[in-house]
Order: sequence, then structure tokens, then C-alpha cells
Amino acid sequence: MTERRCGNCRWWKDGKTGMGNCCRRAPFETTWKTSFCGEWADASITPEQEEMRELTRQFAVAIMSAEYAAEPCLQWDRIWAAAQNMAAAEPQIQREGQQ
Repeated sequence: MTERRCGNCRWWKDGKTGMGNCCRRAPFETTWKTSFCGEWADASITPEQEEMRELTRQFAVAIMSAEYAAEPCLQWDRIWAAAQNMAAAEPQIQREGQQ
């Protein structure tokens, strides 16, 4: 998994000195390559892939929430763990379907 730092963000433009500009919103803010924020977007995937991951996560949480709804005390850590496993399996499922 990609580390959520400015240097790995789609919105960050490197100034070749360890500092660069966050181009998420104008005016551009100068940040360190090792900084991080809540607007991070993985530079190694396309916006479409990112949207597909988010939809997969939401779908997985909905499925797992429905499965555990019958339990008197919901254990959200179990739901999130199961949803994370389902979302992580998404690339393998997609590749198998393309063959």
C-alpha cells in the first residue's frame, strides 16, 4: 500500500528539493515531500481506479453490515476488517474476470 505522504500524492508537484507544491486547491501551498493531509490521492492509480476502490469499499461495508445486523452488539472492528479484506480482493477478482 502506498504511504499517504505528499510525495506520493496525485496533487503534489515536486520541486526537486524535497519540497513541492500542493496543487489540490489554489493558491498552491508549499509542502515537504514527507508531509501529509486529508486531501491525499494516490498518484499510482487513475481517478477511475480510485473511484472503483471507494465504491468497492462502500459495497463491502454494506454487505458486512447486513451480515452482522442480527447480532445484538455490532462489532464494527470485525465489519471493517471483513470489508477491508473484500476490498483488497477486488484487484484479483477484476484480473480473473478479464482472462
